[in-house]
Amino acid sequence: MTALRRSSIALFALSCIACSTPAPPTDSGSLPDRADDASEPARDAALEDSSAQDASELDTVSSDASAPDAAPDAGSDGSVGTGGSGGLPCASNGSVSVSGTTYRYCLARVGEVELKIVAPPMDANPAPLRLAVYLHGDGARAHTGDTTVRLQAPWAAANRTLYVSALAPNRCAWWLRPSFTACNGTPADADIDRSGENVRALSAAIDALGRGYNLDLREILFGGSSGGAFFLTASWIPAMGDRVAGGYALVCGAHAPWSGTLSWDSAITALRAKSRLSFTYGAQDEFLADITGGVSFYRDRMFTLDERVLPNTAHCAFDHIGRVAEVWGTFVR
Repeated sequence: MTALRRSSIALFALSCIACSTPAPPTDSGSLPDRADDASEPARDAALEDSSAQDASELDTVSSDASAPDAAPDAGSDGSVGTGGSGGLPCASNGSVSVSGTTYRYCLARVGEVELKIVAPPMDANPAPLRLAVYLHGDGARAHTGDTTVRLQAPWAAANRTLYVSALAPNRCAWWLRPSFTACNGTPADADIDRSGENVRALSAAIDALGRGYNLDLREILFGGSSGGAFFLTASWIPAMGDRVAGGYALVCGAHAPWSGTLSWDSAITALRAKSRLSFTYGAQDEFLADITGGVSFYRDRMFTLDERVLPNTAHCAFDHIGRVAEVWGTFVR
């Protein structure tokens, strides 16, 4: 994992440079370049030896983590939903304004996970709502600064989707254990969340959302940038991919499972088909080896996936948050 053999301080400086002066993609299908405070510090040397971890640690996730409550079978009217109502209790409320439209969010907590929830406008349609969950990159500035809501809530509102931006239990990095709270420090190999603590926390949050809102959970839209995408590919899908169907927008981040394997049999077509994967990353990303290793892992196991590589582009040096919403749009056509 040579891309990660460097100090966290040096990587923080590199990522801040990319954040402030993003390199625009040069291909004809380039993504819009939108500068904001959303880029987060990159992975560091704590990941160097992760491939040597015993697979048994991930296996504990499959036995300990409970999948979100499944949606009921379709009724006679064709509707499928969790039947939830009342929303979640809001610790506070906030809003962002985009092109003259205000998007209000409820800031709720489920266990150690903070959620910013934006419900679509009320309409006469009784059908359950789709669910979209975004996981930030390291540092969580896109979440805490409302950049995630600003760039993704408009798409969700236009597509009858309950939008959720989820803050990692340690408030900085989804791929690190909740006990790692020194977000500006250098994590050790032991700080990587291989035992699935964050998998269980996210599962509990989704379950609570299903109780508070009438959701169609036949396929959840997941999005992750940088460290959020690392978590989805290295932890969540390996533990939950056979039980939670998802369309995954994975941007400037990916990794093979920490254990090197899945906790379920991807040779079973019906299980493998529950996950649709879309990868977007720069050809000059400093974590290119880890990203391509993750892509290859899932391609070799015949997952449904697509891959977009942006030439002359460094780590998250493009509108990676807006790209997630763009990919979600391709999943719901």
